[in-house]
This record gives sequence, structure tokens and C-alpha cells, in this order.
Amino acid sequence: MKRATLAALVIVTLLAPGARAMDAKPLLYSLLIPGMGEWSLGHKRIALTHFALEAGCWAGNFYYRDRGFELRHDYEAYAEAHWEEARWASAWSPDGQPDWMDWVTPEQWDAYAWPDTIASAMDFWRDGHQDYLESHFAPYQEDPQHYYENLGKYDWYRWGWDDYSESADDSANRYVYAAMRKDSNDAFTTAEHFIYALVVGRVVSLADTFLMLRRLEAGVPPQELDRGWRLEMAPVDPRESRFALALTRRW
Repeated sequence: MKRATLAALVIVTLLAPGARAMDAKPLLYSLLIPGMGEWSLGHKRIALTHFALEAGCWAGNFYYRDRGFELRHDYEAYAEAHWEEARWASAWSPDGQPDWMDWVTPEQWDAYAWPDTIASAMDFWRDGHQDYLESHFAPYQEDPQHYYENLGKYDWYRWGWDDYSESADDSANRYVYAAMRKDSNDAFTTAEHFIYALVVGRVVSLADTFLMLRRLEAGVPPQELDRGWRLEMAPVDPRESRFALALTRRW
């Protein structure tokens, strides 16, 4: 999606009226590194602003991506410490270990199984969900991503948490786990927002360089290029990686 947007922008810019008569190198410079086109035209102050934003966006992307992986490791370790397949399945399996859970060893089953079935789990099992529980469970060995997602997302996994309370019919650890996953996902989302900001930076720099080239073509002295109407990008709230486009005028 982002690559397609950039490609379309380049084509439109280069095919715009008068663009083919220009020196296209500054436009390509701006596409490669925002600010490089302005730098090549001698406007280093504007270019340095773009360079700083570009570096900040890459730094933010790397930081939040690494933070997302770190938090993912934390919630996976939390699930391994507090959730067990045997505990979950034994809550609604009156006949003992189901055949389809053959990856759970008898020793694991004996160690973690509930002494008796749980009323809420049996109600769910009797309500036509016998096959549903089997078909919708994603074992870690087959699908780690959905395995960890499902443990906090769906109510019927609550019986597998080690602090499950029959009186409350719920688990506090499940909510702790869900919050940990949300923190990880939020970090990845923030990292992605910085990528969007990088795309916007290229759009702004490309448009800015194009306008400079048009003004040069119209006979404006090079030292006057940074005057007039300009499209600029500025951070609104760096903590949320939010940026805004502003139309300004210099005299």
C-alpha cells in the first residue's frame, strides 16, 4: 500500500505539466531521502528539518518495534506460567483427556487437570460446543500466534488459568494477560505510525522540491525559493507519533 502510494506520487509528479522539462534529479533525491532535493537546490535549513524528522521517525519505529517484541516475550512467558491445556480441557471433559489433545503427556494431564469438571464449562460443552472446542483450539505447536491471541480474547479459555475461581467464574490473570498483549500490540501500532510519517515526509519533500523547481523555471532567483506558500510537516505530539501538514507563507 505504502509503496503503491509512493509510486503513484512519483508518476504523477514526473508527468505533471512542465515536469518533464525540469531536472528530475532533485525530485528523485527527495523521494530517496526527504530534504535531499531541497539540499541539492541550496536550501539547507529546510533540508535539515526534513533530515531530523526522517531520523526521528526511523528511531521511533525501531524503538517501538523492539519494545513490541520485548512485551510479546513477556506476555508469552506469563501465559506459559499461568495457563495450561490440561487444566482448560479437564474443566469440560468428563471422560478424561480428549484424544485430539495427544500432545499433552499423561503426566502433564495428571499434574494440571481439575479434580472435577466445572459447572460453567460443562454447560458450554453440553450446549452443542463439543466439536467447537476442538475445532477452534489452536495448539501452540501448530499456530503460536493464534494460540497466544485466543487465551486472553475468548471467554471459554478462562478455565485454563491457574487462578480461575468457580464462584466468580473468571480469572484475574486472564485480564492481566490481555492487558500485556494490548501493550505489545500498541507498541507495534505506534511503530507502524512512524512508517506512515516517513511516507508523508517523502510526499511533503517531493511536493516542496517540485514547487521550487517550478519557481526556478519561472525565473525566481535561487535565494528567493524558500519564500511564498509552502507545505510543511511538523510533529503534533511526538509521544503519539502524530504529525500535521501546515500551509504557511514566508515573505
